Amino acid sequence: MHVRVFLLLFFSIFVLTQEVEEVITTGSLIKDIEANSLPVELITKEDFDDLNINSVAEISKYLSSSSGSHFQTNALDGVDQGMSNITLRGLDHASTLVLINSKRQTFSGTTSQEGEGYIDMNIIPVIAFEKVEILKEGATSLYGSDSVAGVINFFTYKEFDGFKLKFGEQNTTNYESKETNVGFLYGAKNWNIDLVIAYDQLEKKPLSANEIPRIAELGLSPLGNTFIVSADDEIAEGLYAGNYTENQIVPDPNCVENGGILSGGYCRFLYGTRFNIVNDEDHQKFYLSLSNKNHEFTSISSNIKVNDNPQSPSYPALSFLTRSIQPGEAGSPFNVPVRWYGRPLGGLFPSPLSPKDITQHHINYTYMTTLDDYDIEFSITNSEHENKHNRPDFINSRFLDAIQGNGGPNGDLLWNVFNPRENSRELTSYLQGAEKSNKKGGLTTLDFLVSSKYSDISFVAGAQISNEQLNITFNEIAQVESDEDGKLTKTADLFFLGGGRNISKSRDKFALFVEAEREFFNVLDLRLAMRYEDYSNDSSFDPKLSLRYQPSEKVAFRFSRGTSFTMPSMAQMFPSDVNLGSVLDGDNGGVYVRQAKIGNPDLKPATSTNTNLGFIFNDNIQKFTLDYWEIDFEDRIILQSPQALLDQDPNGSSITRNDIGDLIGVTTTYFNEESTIVSGIDFEYKRFFNLKNYGELDLTIRGTNLIEFLTPDRNDVTCLALDCIQLIDRVGKFNFDSNTHALPENRINAFIKWKFNNYIFGINTRYIDGYTNDTPIPQVSIDRGYSNKVDSSFLLDFSVDLPLSDLFTIDTIDGDYELKTNFAIINLFDEDAPRLYDAPDFSFDTRVHDPRGRMLSIQFELAKK
Repeated sequence: MHVRVFLLLFFSIFVLTQEVEEVITTGSLIKDIEANSLPVELITKEDFDDLNINSVAEISKYLSSSSGSHFQTNALDGVDQGMSNITLRGLDHASTLVLINSKRQTFSGTTSQEGEGYIDMNIIPVIAFEKVEILKEGATSLYGSDSVAGVINFFTYKEFDGFKLKFGEQNTTNYESKETNVGFLYGAKNWNIDLVIAYDQLEKKPLSANEIPRIAELGLSPLGNTFIVSADDEIAEGLYAGNYTENQIVPDPNCVENGGILSGGYCRFLYGTRFNIVNDEDHQKFYLSLSNKNHEFTSISSNIKVNDNPQSPSYPALSFLTRSIQPGEAGSPFNVPVRWYGRPLGGLFPSPLSPKDITQHHINYTYMTTLDDYDIEFSITNSEHENKHNRPDFINSRFLDAIQGNGGPNGDLLWNVFNPRENSRELTSYLQGAEKSNKKGGLTTLDFLVSSKYSDISFVAGAQISNEQLNITFNEIAQVESDEDGKLTKTADLFFLGGGRNISKSRDKFALFVEAEREFFNVLDLRLAMRYEDYSNDSSFDPKLSLRYQPSEKVAFRFSRGTSFTMPSMAQMFPSDVNLGSVLDGDNGGVYVRQAKIGNPDLKPATSTNTNLGFIFNDNIQKFTLDYWEIDFEDRIILQSPQALLDQDPNGSSITRNDIGDLIGVTTTYFNEESTIVSGIDFEYKRFFNLKNYGELDLTIRGTNLIEFLTPDRNDVTCLALDCIQLIDRVGKFNFDSNTHALPENRINAFIKWKFNNYIFGINTRYIDGYTNDTPIPQVSIDRGYSNKVDSSFLLDFSVDLPLSDLFTIDTIDGDYELKTNFAIINLFDEDAPRLYDAPDFSFDTRVHDPRGRMLSIQFELAKK
């Protein structure tokens, strides 16, 4: 019924009025920002260069509408190091649609720590990047699933004359880490064909957490090398000589000498300093574009190699928390059984590496023609994301043999957990294995568009057909199996890492959409759009109304309202895998445990109603925009929060503990959250100053105020008992106990550019509000300066562009070309990332703040004037 009502409204409005000015609509529905009546932020190549960054994902640091983006590596969480993404409105990755030249790109087969499949932005070659348009509201009626929070549309060069060479490096002033970049772009036109080719390379040198004081001090595990005796005992001689009572905690007598830390009676292991803040990475990207009036061919490929990604020497022996070491076993000097709280290799041993090899491609062919008064476009796009993982761990079955004296290739070696120095290098190598996996996502899409005008109505209609694939394979020792209820029936033969199931799935999608636009009385621009989308086991119909009313040359109002939806990704529906993750377990503090993620094939699509109301003032000297936006979400797809499950019931059915209560693991699955309501205000102020003899100055200020982010409070025991839905506002909080992230209330960015003669001076500022952290903090950490408040952050960058060709005579350079350099100081005043208590993770917020301190950047560019 609602479809017929909307169709009647759609056609009746557009036939009421005649004799008005035409507005031409093309296949790119956000190409004309103002005509589209939509809140779009445009970042040109020049704007991007002014940010002094080396990857497109780092744009998120300068987007006030972005919160929780994956712009830097968090080596302690998840398996998606070497990947990146931008999220809008604080929602999950899958709620922001990323396009390349208005075409879809595949989701990765590798998910985030929260279990979200997303589009890896590391495919974009910076040298070939022309602009990005960021639509900051839902657009399912035009683009389909996943565009609930907005659309990020990257455009690459289709035409370019001559060549451009750019190279440089960015260094931290306090540490040894640096980034080196080289890019080459060439374009020419021959036989009416535009050719553009490009190569982009980025090398990242590592920054160890050990280099930054106190940033990894919370990564302290009680599972270093400690034993709890089961009964009174006496040992006459040797390393453990002494008298012991029942349940006595016995740390390694050589704890400190063996690289451990004695604390609270336990021999602990500081693993946090073993990991990197920045990994050693090599990025290579290739770009090719061929186009003329009727044809476009684009090919983008990338290869990201994560070369180091160091881990703990070995992970904790979780299986030994549920069993005892018997007398004489594993070199035990005790005469009674003991419980082992430890790991095979501790602080004495080097960190193994967990490299990754990530390849992507995006290939598109588009045919464009005109038939009578109709512009026709047909395109086919194929994309793929493949991630090869290698995660080191001990092989459980071999270790069990070794503690019985049956270890090694010949079955005659003993592993001594009580004195690690006695274990041979040969046996160590024999016990070491790895979780190896290949996770591949693919997408093939056919698009058909027809655009024209009828009776002063501009319209575009189209269809889209797509096929999505997901293939995941694990090596034999990492494969797991589960029953129909999702309970594990076969676990990985690994000490800590949980492996996963082999998966091979695909699904098809079909969509029809139409959009029409008309201008009334030269002051009102009205746009209606709708899309019907059918996939596998569900469908969605999504209409949208947008209008722009301009009563005068300087003032305009815009309004839009529509529905959007997000399909559950195949990574949320089918796979079953196990990762390591941190939780707070009551008085036991922060611990890393196995977190199983079970796919849910019964997930429903998430739906939302999006509203935007905006005001625009523009007098050609200054421009001010103000937008109120709201997203009313239903059935948002999220992964159960392990922390919330623990808080609700520390001994629930999803919680695995040993017989004395030690936490072993948490089993989670995906579900549809009943309701999520998000609203806020965006503002932008731009002004141009003509300084006459002193040049020109441009000022831009952008900000976002997050008014509310309401989700169910699953820690409200009373409400849960009554089976009701109690919403809690997440704004201004770290949100450690929910499957979201920190949501600062205000983010404000300012950009100043002063052009004087041929020099350009720039100042960028970034302000992020402080927020509260309700994580329980032990007194010992409070004494070390941790609190329940994360401070606000204000960073300032300074840059200057120098025209070297004007300063020096360089005869070897063609007169049509110029050589210039850019020097930038990022985080000029060397502000530290605000301190965060998030044991046992890093002591800063990896989704909000950059911990690298002051950085120096220098870039050289040779290009046409």
